[in-house]
Amino acid sequence: MSKSIISIGGRVFQSFLSQLTSDLTKPNAKFIRDFLCGVLFSDNLVLTHVAAKVPCASKLTAIAKRFRRQLANRRSYLEQLWSNYLSLVRRRLDMDSLFIVDLSDLAKPYAKKMENLAWVRDGDKDCLVPGYWCMEVYCLDKKEDIIWPVILWPYSLEADGQLSENAQILHILSQLDEFFGEGFGIYVCDRGFDRLSLIEPFLASKRHFIIRQRGDRMVVLDNGVRIVLSDLVEHLFAQSGDWLVYKKVYLSDNPKPLYVVAYRTAGYNKPVILLTDMVAEDSEMALQIRNRFTHRWGCETSVEFLKSRIGLERFAVRRYKSMQRLIFLAGLAMGFLSYLQCRCKDIRQKVNDPLRYSREPKSFWFYRLLIALQDALFSQAKRSLSAWCRPPP
Repeated sequence: MSKSIISIGGRVFQSFLSQLTSDLTKPNAKFIRDFLCGVLFSDNLVLTHVAAKVPCASKLTAIAKRFRRQLANRRSYLEQLWSNYLSLVRRRLDMDSLFIVDLSDLAKPYAKKMENLAWVRDGDKDCLVPGYWCMEVYCLDKKEDIIWPVILWPYSLEADGQLSENAQILHILSQLDEFFGEGFGIYVCDRGFDRLSLIEPFLASKRHFIIRQRGDRMVVLDNGVRIVLSDLVEHLFAQSGDWLVYKKVYLSDNPKPLYVVAYRTAGYNKPVILLTDMVAEDSEMALQIRNRFTHRWGCETSVEFLKSRIGLERFAVRRYKSMQRLIFLAGLAMGFLSYLQCRCKDIRQKVNDPLRYSREPKSFWFYRLLIALQDALFSQAKRSLSAWCRPPP
C-alpha cells in the first residue's frame, strides 16, 4: 500500500511540476521542485528542516543556503509561477465558482529581528502579539468537493509602501479579476469584510459577493425607510415565523439593489445576516445563497490544516520579502494535494484507513492525504533499515 501511494504521488507530483514551472528558468524550476517536496514531508517551514527532506546528494547546509538565496532573489519569478498555477486551477472552475476570502494571523510572539513585525490578534489566544496578517483566497472545484488554495499572501502594515489593509485586499482581488475576467466567480467573505470601503469597490467592479454582516449597517428599503439591518431582520423573522428570511435593500448612496438573507442556526442566539448583490426574490434563491455561504467553513479548515500540518507559523526567515514568498510557496504545497485528488480519482479510497489516516477531521481529506504520504515514506525507510535489526548469525 505504501509503495503504491508513493508511486502514484510521485507521478502526479511530476505532472503538477511540469505545468507549474513551465517558462521558468532551470534553477528556479529546480528550487520549486525541491522546496515543495521538502515542505510536503516536513512539518514546518524552517529552511534547514525542509532541506533535510529533499532527496538530494548535496549537503544540508548547501541546500538550505540555496533556498535562502532563491527566496531573497530580487528577480521575482512569482508572477509567472502564480499565472501557471491559476491556469491549472482555471480548468476546474466556472462562472459560478465560489472564491472564499479571509484574513488570518501569523503569530510570531517570540520574534525579535524579523522585518516589519506588526501587532496582530492571535485568534487562538485572543490577544495582540507580534506577527503578520495573511490574506487567504480559496476556491471550490466545480465538479467535486475539492478546495483549491488560490493565494496566501502575508503582509504588514509597518512595511514601506503598504497603504492600508483595504488597499492590500483590493489589490489582490483586482489581480484575480485581471486573470479570470470581470464578474467571474462569487466571493464569499466573513464579517471582517463588512466595510463600506470594500463593498463599494465590489459593486463598482461588478464582483459578485456574499458578505456576512455585523448587523449595525443602515440600509434603505423600497419605500425609502432607513433601518438598521439587525432590526430589519428581527422584524422579518417575527413577520414570517420561518428560519430563513430575505429582503431587497439599498445602501444609502448607491442605487444598485442588494439583498439581505438571514437564517437561524442551531446553537446560536443571533441569526446569520448576509448581504449579496445576487437576486433573492424567493425562498429557493435565498436558500441557494445561504448554502453557498456555508461553504466558507472550508476556509477555516484549510488554514487550520496549513498551520498544523504544513507549519505555516513555524518559520524562521528574517527578510520580509523572503517571508512573503515562503508563505506563498507553502500554499502551493496544499495546491498539489488538491491536484492529487483531482487527477487520482481513487486516492481517497486508498487513504480511507480508519486506523491510520482518519485521526483528523473525517470531512477534510488533506489531513489524510498528507499523513498517508508521510507514513508511506517513513515505512519505506523502516524497511530499508530492517536488516539492522535482524539477530546476528
